[in-house]
Amino acid sequence: MTTHGADVLDDSLLQHEAVGSDGPVLAPDGHLLIVGAGLAGYHVARGVRSHGHTGPITIFGDENRPAYDRPALSKAYLTGAVTEEDLHLDDPEDPVEATWISGVGVVGLSGSAVPAEEDGDVEELPAPLGIYTADGQFHAGDAVVITTGASALTLPAAPDSSQPHVEPYVLRDMGHALALRDATLSGAEIVVVGGGFLALEAAATCIQRGAASVTVAAGEQYPGAKRLGHAVGQAIRSALEKRGVQIAPPSRARCLRTATDGHEVLLTDDTVLKGDIVICAIGAKPRTEWLANSELTFTPDTRAVRCDDSGATVIPGVYAAGDCAQWASHSSGLRPVGHWQEAVEEAAVVAAALTGADEVALQEPYFWSDQFDLRIQGAGRIHLANQVEVLDGTPEEHNLLVRYLRDGQEVGILGINRLRDVTKWRKQWRIRGGKSRMTAV
Repeated sequence: MTTHGADVLDDSLLQHEAVGSDGPVLAPDGHLLIVGAGLAGYHVARGVRSHGHTGPITIFGDENRPAYDRPALSKAYLTGAVTEEDLHLDDPEDPVEATWISGVGVVGLSGSAVPAEEDGDVEELPAPLGIYTADGQFHAGDAVVITTGASALTLPAAPDSSQPHVEPYVLRDMGHALALRDATLSGAEIVVVGGGFLALEAAATCIQRGAASVTVAAGEQYPGAKRLGHAVGQAIRSALEKRGVQIAPPSRARCLRTATDGHEVLLTDDTVLKGDIVICAIGAKPRTEWLANSELTFTPDTRAVRCDDSGATVIPGVYAAGDCAQWASHSSGLRPVGHWQEAVEEAAVVAAALTGADEVALQEPYFWSDQFDLRIQGAGRIHLANQVEVLDGTPEEHNLLVRYLRDGQEVGILGINRLRDVTKWRKQWRIRGGKSRMTAV
């Protein structure tokens, strides 16, 4: 596996990061602005209320719908097993007290990164803290939390296409999922681009919806092997092929061409994959374009907002969490980016920092995926591993337990249909303060 993060991993790096604030950033009656009405934004609002905040909270969202949970978009929602209302985050019997402003884009952030300095007799005043919306309004606040998430990456159009380019389906929000759910999948030939869990879940769902064929262009022979190890990739491929999913040659997708009779995905080895429908799940980029003129600092590659491990940015009173943010522990490799759990926990940390509540201890990273009869669960800092060891099972059995090590030190676990083992590992990790060791079964 590829090695990520720090070169040396010792016990101190395996401890849970505890972050908090020396005192409240936001007065109990202060006005909190949250930009982004997704998972992280909702949990920030819920969190500050749980810590006793009584002041106004205003949440700005692009979508004209309540905050909702996204993992089911590629699974149960696509199959029709759950409705949009089932995914709503807020409890109708105990709704979070906040003002929701939807459908009005936020276009700018105001606030100064450094204290005002005197220039002779003229003192430059700091910019007022707040945000600008597309309707020309300025909304002042006592604190701002940025939780705008990320937008889906997609394939570029082929330069030689003679037909108008048609964008592929993506699965980043409810609108995307609704469009795909309403599409005629039964009897269709479908190409899924991407080798992550979102792509593989979408492929499985398309088979369940009656697609005539589903081909996955994962960019590797065994989907997930580069990140999770060869045995896991073998198990995933075996399960997908058993249900009729085809795996394309292990070359990366280069571009998308719209043809008169459908779509063509061109791979770097010149393979052409034809389909009636193309679903693209090749990652996402932070939604921070609206912050371009602010005094925030960003990562040079992804343009994520740089923060410390309380979510604080270089502008006093401005915090960020979720997929749009790069916390210090992300940069060091100690925390993964993009997991559902990560957004929820970062929201809890920010809520504590804003209100001066007790520090919040982050749990070990955890993720899951459902693909046909596979229940994949992983915990720990798998992304740091440079060694993979199969503890029990075989890929063909679709019943596998794998542990991850860095320089001989255990950093994570993954189970395929091994709920009890993964639960046991997570419990041991917490009891021993980040040091857990599983032995071969």
